[in-house]
Amino acid sequence: MDAKKREIRNLECQLAFREASGEASEKGILGTICGRAICFNAESQVLDEYGQTFREVIAPEAATMDFLNTQDIKINMLHMRELTFGRAKRGVSGNARLSVDNEGVNFEVDVPNCDLGIRARELTKAGVYDGCSFEFWPDKYDVEEREGKVPLVRHTHFRAITALTLGMDPAYLQTSLHARELYDETPAGKKAKQEAEAQKQREQAELHRSINRMQYGIESSII
Repeated sequence: MDAKKREIRNLECQLAFREASGEASEKGILGTICGRAICFNAESQVLDEYGQTFREVIAPEAATMDFLNTQDIKINMLHMRELTFGRAKRGVSGNARLSVDNEGVNFEVDVPNCDLGIRARELTKAGVYDGCSFEFWPDKYDVEEREGKVPLVRHTHFRAITALTLGMDPAYLQTSLHARELYDETPAGKKAKQEAEAQKQREQAELHRSINRMQYGIESSII
């Protein structure tokens, strides 16, 4: 764990989409995507970071409402900044809202009627995106060495939370809605990880091509 490096955690959650009506629809909002972004006191799956394996938990004091209201948090897809369609800016502006309860951090984002908004809506409704990642810079944490088990990292304070991402492959199974895959050292697990990475690269290449076609009328050379 390095406080100078950004970390990403993936969460499985029940993403929900609510259709807009009335005034919201008139303002160009397609609807609202909501889910749980961070789950407190829940052990993650086994994570693999720079050759070290561990599990982790997020303490409630690491992500308080007061702290979240100091952050500029973007909402995007597949950890791609150019696929940002929402923002919660220090609790005072943006089309996304955060809340905290005893179980964790929840979010909801008003989906704009644009190409990215339509894509986020359709992939969420189809169940393609069933998880949420949060990107953070670690600050304070404790490490518990456990006999016969991988170490347990307990985060008690984040230096920053920078983004929430709709995606797949959760590290926390307890939440509702990547850069890090689940660690599985078996041959089958390694093969599945390679196949998932290849699929993600194909999806990202297609997204880049779509963006270039829409913005510049050209085909991307990314493969």
